[in-house]
Amino acid sequence: MGRRRALSTPALAGSLVRLLTERFGSDLRDLGTDEDTVEFTIDGARNIEVLTALRDDPDLDFFMLADEAAVDYGLDAHFEVVYHLFSWKHPAWLRVRARVDRSDPRIETITHLWEGASFHEREMYDMMGIVFTGNRDLRRIYMSPDYRSFPQRRDFVLPDDAADSPAAGVNPLERPETWDLSRFGDGSR
Repeated sequence: MGRRRALSTPALAGSLVRLLTERFGSDLRDLGTDEDTVEFTIDGARNIEVLTALRDDPDLDFFMLADEAAVDYGLDAHFEVVYHLFSWKHPAWLRVRARVDRSDPRIETITHLWEGASFHEREMYDMMGIVFTGNRDLRRIYMSPDYRSFPQRRDFVLPDDAADSPAAGVNPLERPETWDLSRFGDGSR
């Protein structure tokens, strides 16, 4: 985040920073601005409380969840679920980072706040192994149901790390030994 600015120069985001500080005070960690975004970190156990307030408070009115994604900070660190929110009332986007324990990666679902979060949560479950408690449709979305690993984690090892699927976690088309390259050697196409 090389472009991140200190709070001494929040420019147009100043009113949003003041509102957030008034509403959440000591709950906000790492509050900062970056171009057109205000960002802060919260404890993952408080995600429902904070996100509900951001959506329902008429002064904040962050009615739109634009994106929800996950970050892995490494084996000796934690995960984060990152929410990107939009409001017509503020000139800045809002990025909320919720810390999730790596040893027990669970966080409450926000599908009751934004129904569109269901797809994002399924993707994070499939790729990172984060369990969204209360999500009624939490299942793999890209990987086969019997795949036992999480490809976007930093500890993921290619090609087939812990899979028991018939393809050992690798699509046969990805295996060079299955490629038929003979048609390229005879000059015909």
